Order: sequence, then structure tokens, then C-alpha cells
Amino acid sequence: MSPLVTAESVLALLAAVVLVVLAYVWLRRRYIAEGRPLMLCALRTEGDPRWRLGLARLSGASLDWFTVVGPSLRPRFSWHRYELDFGAAVPVHEPIPGLPDAVEVSGTCGPTPCGLAVPQPAYTAFRAWLESSPPGFNVNVT
Repeated sequence: MSPLVTAESVLALLAAVVLVVLAYVWLRRRYIAEGRPLMLCALRTEGDPRWRLGLARLSGASLDWFTVVGPSLRPRFSWHRYELDFGAAVPVHEPIPGLPDAVEVSGTCGPTPCGLAVPQPAYTAFRAWLESSPPGFNVNVT
């Protein structure tokens, strides 16, 4: 086998791997969304002070957080809406790759303190979701 044929075979294999990875990332994102609102955000927990980029999916009663890249189709973290308590948004002081001009909201996710960094338009949607009542929840409020 000549070196040229070997190089072409290696390049073809690398191109195929890149295409498979890109297709998987695209299909994973479509599967994760499930037709619900999905936004790019960063999460910071009490045990890990660095920002981790991920995808947040809002459903009727919960917030699910997925890593951006990874094989898992299950959320890394999932909180019920009533477990979330966030304060006002403040501009993020350190740059977060992939999230230019993000705002940070600090609060609690379940029993632990956490922070979310989201773009301003996504924050508006997140705040509206957080403050609205899910279907069937507190239906007897007068």
C-alpha cells in the first residue's frame, strides 16, 4: 500500500468520525429538547466554583440540566420548580466561553446553593417560567 493511499484512508476515516460526532451532537440536542424550551446556560454549584456550560430544559414542573457534550441522554441535574429559589440577575464578571453578555442568578437548587448564567433573553424566559404556576399546581388559589 502506497503512502498516498494510506494518507487518504486515514483522512477519510477522520472525516467520517467527525461527521458521526457532529451528527450525534445534533441528534442528542434534538432528543434532549423533546419539543420543550431549551437554552444554553452555565451552572456553578457550591462544590464546584467554576462555570460548566450546559443545556437547560424547562418543562411544566421541572428544570433539567444537561452537559453540552457527552454521551448521556439523561439530565445531569433535575430540580422541581418548587425547589428553585433565585434572586435578581447581575452581570457575570468573568467571561464564560459560549455565553457572551450573560447574566448570573444566584440562589438555591434544591437544598444546595447554585448559580445559573444565561443570556439576557433566556433569563427573561427563565424568570417568567419560574414565577408562573405549572399546570394543576395551586389550582385552588383565590
